Amino acid sequence: MRKLKFHYEMQLDFSGDVYRHSFALRCLPKETCTQRIAKLSCSITPLTSITKSWDAFGNPICFGYIAEPHDYFSFRVAGTAITNSENIDSGELNHLFYYPTPQTTLTHGMEKYLELAQQQRDPVQKTLCMSDALYHNFIYKPNTTTTQTTAQQALDQGTGVCQDYTHIMLALCRRCQIPARYVAGFMIGEGATHAWLEIYARGHWIGVDPTNNRVVDDMYIKMSEGRDASDCIVDKGVFFGDVKQKQRVFVKVTQEPLE
Repeated sequence: MRKLKFHYEMQLDFSGDVYRHSFALRCLPKETCTQRIAKLSCSITPLTSITKSWDAFGNPICFGYIAEPHDYFSFRVAGTAITNSENIDSGELNHLFYYPTPQTTLTHGMEKYLELAQQQRDPVQKTLCMSDALYHNFIYKPNTTTTQTTAQQALDQGTGVCQDYTHIMLALCRRCQIPARYVAGFMIGEGATHAWLEIYARGHWIGVDPTNNRVVDDMYIKMSEGRDASDCIVDKGVFFGDVKQKQRVFVKVTQEPLE
């Protein structure tokens, strides 16, 4: 069990004014059997009222609307999470997690990974073997992929970021008939958001982080889950205005003593 203090900020800077801006934010860490969220605060600028709801995967969403002209948009989320990976998440299995999506489909280049999986009978060991092979054959390299890059495109070029590692692993696991879901959240340290996957095996969900080649533990905070990254987009919005936009993201997670 750990006590993790988190701070997350995102700002969009527009090259001119935008208006009639509708947004949906998946920026709040969710309550699960493995994490309890305390002292949560959320602020949005320009100031506006927000409505909280939940999507089909149980992820909290904040909806809002800014009618007035504005040239930037930002939100800040801070709080504390009490994490305990020893608690077993035996939540319901959505059978959508058995099937590939357009971003998690592989048609070639996976043979060596599937051969390793075939040498193992246990789905957890299958997943860990494939994750280890991906870790040693795929290069973490920012700015070589985009949020629209598919697992196949990333695997073909051999470089990418945590989203790409996770999409490839989701494709491999589902090919092996191992149900798996995409998870977005934070990891202890400073930087940006992180992504990993959870597989359903032995009657419960088990997190695997292929980017760092490790099993997910108390150092992680979950924000959202879904079939792939498109189900976990933090900021989705529509506005009026012929502008360019630039995004800045800052995440910091530190450990505090348990009381």
